[in-house]
Amino acid sequence: MRGRPATIVQEIPPRKFTRVYEDEDTIETWIYNLDKFTRGPIEVDIKYKAGAEKRIKQRVKETKQIKKTERQMNKINNRNK
Repeated sequence: MRGRPATIVQEIPPRKFTRVYEDEDTIETWIYNLDKFTRGPIEVDIKYKAGAEKRIKQRVKETKQIKKTERQMNKINNRNK
């Protein structure tokens, strides 16, 4: 068909909806209700997968070690100048 469609169908966007975000450690469910609050979710559910706590603690430990090593290397480099 060419030209304008016979009828224009305008769908009204939903006022209540959910979004699910998943990564390696968590599943987050964001619940929106645009009648109550238009700028963001009204509720967020965070569920951790099996073993997530251990992986998160390990990442924190590795990050601390990296920062410590960087500080030590900066100290050594500044001393040798």
